[in-house]
Amino acid sequence: MLASTSRLASCFAAFMLAAVTTAVLASILQTQLNLAAITALGAEVTGALRAWTMLEDLARFGPIMVGIAAGALLPAFVIAHRIAGISSRQSAVVFAVLAFVSLCSMFWLMRSVIPMPAIPGTRDPWHHLLMALTGVAGGLTYVAAMRSMARREAGGRRLGWRAHALGLLLVLAPVVSFVVAAPRAAEPVVDVDPRTYDVEVIAEGLDRPWSLAPLPDGRLLVTEMRGRLLAIARDGRRAVIATDALPPIHHQGRTTGLLDVVTDPAFADNGRLYLSMAYGERGAIGTRLVRATLRDDRLDDVQVLFETPPRPSAGNSGGRIALPGDGSLVLTLGDGSARREEAQNLSNPLGTLVRLDRDGRVPADNPFMGVSGACPEILSFGHRNVQGIAVDPASGDLFVSEHGPRGGDEINRIVAGGNYGWPVVTDGIDYPFARVSPFSSLAGYRDPELAWTPSIAPAGLAIHRGGHFRAWNGDLLVPALKERALRRVVRRDGVVVRQERLLHERGERLRDVRVDADGAILVLTEGEAGTLLRVTPRMSEG
Repeated sequence: MLASTSRLASCFAAFMLAAVTTAVLASILQTQLNLAAITALGAEVTGALRAWTMLEDLARFGPIMVGIAAGALLPAFVIAHRIAGISSRQSAVVFAVLAFVSLCSMFWLMRSVIPMPAIPGTRDPWHHLLMALTGVAGGLTYVAAMRSMARREAGGRRLGWRAHALGLLLVLAPVVSFVVAAPRAAEPVVDVDPRTYDVEVIAEGLDRPWSLAPLPDGRLLVTEMRGRLLAIARDGRRAVIATDALPPIHHQGRTTGLLDVVTDPAFADNGRLYLSMAYGERGAIGTRLVRATLRDDRLDDVQVLFETPPRPSAGNSGGRIALPGDGSLVLTLGDGSARREEAQNLSNPLGTLVRLDRDGRVPADNPFMGVSGACPEILSFGHRNVQGIAVDPASGDLFVSEHGPRGGDEINRIVAGGNYGWPVVTDGIDYPFARVSPFSSLAGYRDPELAWTPSIAPAGLAIHRGGHFRAWNGDLLVPALKERALRRVVRRDGVVVRQERLLHERGERLRDVRVDADGAILVLTEGEAGTLLRVTPRMSEG
C-alpha cells in the first residue's frame, strides 16, 4: 500500500513538473511573440522592460498556462503510458509527440469556443505550432522525471514524503504567484442611494436590445440584435417597425446583429434615421451603415452609406453612431478581435472612427484625406472596441467610451487624426492575464480622459443636459455590462473629479443610455429579457 501511494505521488510530482515546465516555456514564448508585435508597430522595448514584462507574465499568465498545460498533458500521458510505458526506448518520443499534439489541439479548441483570443500568441498558425512545441519539453520532462524516480527507488531510496512535497509545491507555487501578481481591484466607487431616484419600467421582455432613440412624438425607437426595430410608447405599448427594405442583417449571439439607431436632427421634417448592423456570414462579417426614412412605422428610401470589408471574427465590431453639429456623421468600428494590430493599420477601417457627411461622402477636411495608403474616411485610430459615443452639447467635443480587454476601459476625447494607442499603449491585460503591452503612456499617442482597471465593460455613453438631475449638467453617463450599474462621471470645467454609481441595486447588465428631452435618464438593460427604464430624481437636489 505504501509503495503504491509513493508511486502515485511520484507520478503526480512528475506530471506537475511537466506542466510547470511547459507553462514556463509557453509564457516566455508568448511574451516574446507579443513584444515582437508591439515593436513591429514602432515602439521601442528596452531589454530591461522586456525582462520585466517576461517576469510579470510568468507570475500572472504562467499559472493560467499551468492549468491549460495540465489539461492538455493529462490525456496525452495516459495514452502514452498505454502505448509505450516509461522504460521503453521509444517512450520519450511517444510522450513528446502526444504532448505536442494534445497541446496544439487544446489551443485550437480554445480558439474555437472562446470569442476573444484565448492565447494571443496562438493567433498566427505558425506561432500556434511554436507555442504547442512547448509541450514537447513537458513530455520529455515527464519521462526524465519518472525514470529518475524509478532509478532512485530501484537503488533502495524511498521518495515518500519528498514526492508528496514536490507535487504540493508545484501546485501551490503557481497559485501563490497568481494571487500575489493578480490585478488589484479599483478604488471603491460611491453608490448613489436608490431612495434618491425613481425607476420606471417602460417596457420588458426585449430580445437583446442594443440601442434606443427618442422620437418627436414621444415614442422610443429600440433596436434588437436579431433585427427587430421597435417603437415603444411611454405606456409600454409597442409597434414593430417594418424593416423589409433593409439589407440582410447577420446576427451572432450577443456579439453582433442590428446595432445602433440615431435620428437625424431634422427628423421632424425629413423622417431620416441612421442604423448600423452586421452583414455577411460566419467567418466573413462586416459592419454596415445605412440611412433610411421612417414613414408610417415602415423604413423606406434605404441607402447604404458605408460598409467595412468582411473580417473573420464577429467580436469587437463597434457600431455606435454620432451626429456632430458640423453636419458630419461618425461611426465607431472595433479592431475585429482576430488581429488587434489592425487598429494601427490605416489602410483599413478596423479599430477606427470613420467620418462621413450624411449622404455617405468623405468630407474634404478629414485628417487622412489624400494620405497615400490610408482610408480617407478615418477620423481617429488605435481603438479597440468603441461602444459609446456622444457629442458634448456645450463644447461640441466628441467623447467615446471604449472596451479594453481585462481592464483598460477608457473614456477618450476625440481629436482628428489622433492615435489612441491600442494595442501599443493600454492599461489593460489580456483575458488569460498576460500583458498586452508594457506601455500605459507613450509620446505620440493620446492619453485617455479616464481609464478603468479592472474592466467595467462600458457599453454606451451620454452627456447630461437640462431638466431632471440639473446638477448633473455636463457629467458623463456610462452604462456598464460587467459592473451591472450606471456610472456617473462628475466633471468640473471638463475635468473628472469623482464617480458615482446608480442602478447597482438591480444587478442587471446595462447596454445603452440616453438623456430624455426633460433630463430624465433612459436606460436599456442587456439580454434576452431586456428592459427599458426611465430614471428620475425622487427628491430635489441642492
